Amino acid sequence: MISRPRASGSLRASPAGAVLLLVAVLVAACGAADGTASTSPVASSVASSVAPSEAASSDGTAGATLGPKATPWPGNVVEAVVFLGKADLAIKEAGADLGAAAASQDLEAMWGAADGLATLLERLQTLVPRIADYPETAAAARAYEAAFPGMLAGATLLRDSITAGDSPGVVEGSRQLAAGLEKYAEARRLIVPLFNEAILMQRILVK
Repeated sequence: MISRPRASGSLRASPAGAVLLLVAVLVAACGAADGTASTSPVASSVASSVAPSEAASSDGTAGATLGPKATPWPGNVVEAVVFLGKADLAIKEAGADLGAAAASQDLEAMWGAADGLATLLERLQTLVPRIADYPETAAAARAYEAAFPGMLAGATLLRDSITAGDSPGVVEGSRQLAAGLEKYAEARRLIVPLFNEAILMQRILVK
């Protein structure tokens, strides 16, 4: 059973300015250009995961051809890289949703965005071992391993603290999440070219 947040007096009296500042850092780390909330829920993005991030385009314009000596990656590596690249959009949406919810002091929306992000990160962490031992993707795996635990801990603490009406927990969860997302920037930088290459390999395999 899902526990929705309580509108407790203690949480409403929390240091809102500190939370807004931390979530602003979170939004910037997510790379959300305008900080507005997505029209679709984060949980929906997690479930479908069909659209790649703006940077990691699947149209083949970046890295349109594989080199003549390029070695096709194992199928499970290709699959994991594609999913990780597409999931970046959901992470961006979570940052935008959290920023908008904090600005409007909408606890339920903050709870939903944090819960959706925690659910996504739990799934993504299971994919990282698939790319950890392959030379071409090992660096990206290390970047994910440096970022995901903090992001998951922060999102989980933020969600649970909203449920419990724990003001310090909300601030600390936001801080942990923002710190993890700053580390995530390196994973994003590395996954973009890998994603484009994986998409091309996928198309070649299908043909």
